This record gives sequence, C-alpha cells and structure tokens, in this order.
Amino acid sequence: MLAIISIIILSLLISFLTTLDSSPVNLRFGETTLSGIPLFFVVFVALIIGAILASVKIIVNLITSKLTIMGKNSDLKKSYKTTDQLEAKVNKLEEENSVLKEQIKELAHTKKVSE
Repeated sequence: MLAIISIIILSLLISFLTTLDSSPVNLRFGETTLSGIPLFFVVFVALIIGAILASVKIIVNLITSKLTIMGKNSDLKKSYKTTDQLEAKVNKLEEENSVLKEQIKELAHTKKVSE
C-alpha cells in the first residue's frame, strides 16, 4: 500500500515537473556542450544517479556488516569450544578431587584402626 502511494506521489511530481520545467538548458562537460536538453530530464537523471550511488553505498555497508557478523559468529563458536573444553577439565578435576577425598578418608580410617 505504501509503495502504491509512493508511486502515485512520484508520478504526480514527475508530471508536474515535466510541465513546469520544460525549458531547454545547455550542459557543458569540459569541451563538450549538450544543448537543448529539458531541465526536468537533467533533474531526473541527477536523481537516478543519486539513487544508484545510494544503493551501492547501502549494499557495500550490508556486505561489510555481514562479514563482521560472520567473524563474530566464528569467534563465538571458538568461545563455545573453549567453554566445552574447560567444562570437561572441571568435571575431570572434580572427579579427581572426589577420588582423593575418598583416599584421605580411607587413610584416616586405617590410621585410626592401626592405633
């Protein structure tokens, strides 16, 4: 719906500028001169070139941000892997700690029995 309204407004603007700004102008590009070009044509070509340049800028920004996000995802995966490795080490150390506590209890018990 918004696109349709935008197209209608843009069409009205184009038709208004076509009837209003139809006076011929001369364009000079260094040594070359283009004469008799309607002013509305110059305005719309400038708008189209601006829209194309803006689109290119947006696409470049999107690609850059996508690559940045992909790099962050890679770092995040590495962090998850490191976390898993550390959790495995913690579990192993907890098991070793419980085994050592049992050995201490057994030694204390055998020491009491021998006395």
